[in-house]
Amino acid sequence: MVGIVILNYNSWADTVACVDSIHEAEKKLEFRIYLVDNCSPVRPEPGVLESLDKRGVIFIQNERNAGYSAGNNIGIKRALEDGCEEVLISNSDVRYETGSISELQTYLQDHPDVGIVGPKIFLRDGSIQKECMMRKTGIREKYLLRTRFYLFFPRLNNSYWGREHDYESEVFQVYAVMGCCFMFSRKCALDVTPLDETPFLYEEELILGISMEKKGWKTVYDPNSVIHHLHGNSTEKVKAFAYTCNICSEIYFCRQYLNMKKWQILPLYWYRSVLYGLKMLRYQDFRKYVGEYVKRTGLELKKIL
Repeated sequence: MVGIVILNYNSWADTVACVDSIHEAEKKLEFRIYLVDNCSPVRPEPGVLESLDKRGVIFIQNERNAGYSAGNNIGIKRALEDGCEEVLISNSDVRYETGSISELQTYLQDHPDVGIVGPKIFLRDGSIQKECMMRKTGIREKYLLRTRFYLFFPRLNNSYWGREHDYESEVFQVYAVMGCCFMFSRKCALDVTPLDETPFLYEEELILGISMEKKGWKTVYDPNSVIHHLHGNSTEKVKAFAYTCNICSEIYFCRQYLNMKKWQILPLYWYRSVLYGLKMLRYQDFRKYVGEYVKRTGLELKKIL
């Protein structure tokens, strides 16, 4: 049985549509959906939870929102306790094509040395997301490829994202897949979870890639499984908050996983802060949130030795 963990935060319509697409895509697959609500202040329309319950969805209500990894950890733990042999992590704004989940399950069962497999992702505009990471993100990658400097290093950038591969039809091993949708084998999930809950949002793929490498598990991209990612619906209205989470998580990742010193992190932080300032010129929520940005990122910087 596949355990499907969907994390919800103020995205009830998306979540219902995601559940509907799973049932439509998988008529024969044995699965159980675990819907983890991260303490959404917006409550669902009347009858939504009752309807989901009738479809066999297990609803788990968090008392507080501790972030992406913490919410998913609750669903993963419950799925493993229930004996699920595979665990699928899914954003609520993902839609599934026929047999997409079954394909991921079959691949893991046929390749016991593979711990995580991810699908081909179509974005809202119909293009394929060609962004599997092919190696660990170190200091060089952070500065040259995760900033606008990537424009000056096209070959290095394409190599990092695996763009020499055919994302349309080629199955290939990667360092990490995108976090919107991927499947663990049971053995792998037991090995590499719980996920690091310190980052509230973002950097999860980078951290999980390191955990997979340390434990000796392979990660694979399988385009025979196809999903559609509407991308960013849950954070669209809180852009300044999401951006701040991104920077805080980046500082934590650089400190905890790359052992970078403050003098190595500060130029990257200043670069991100300049971008924040430019966004203030365009978006009102960035202007309103600037105090929190300075406060939260400052606290993260103080943790660096």
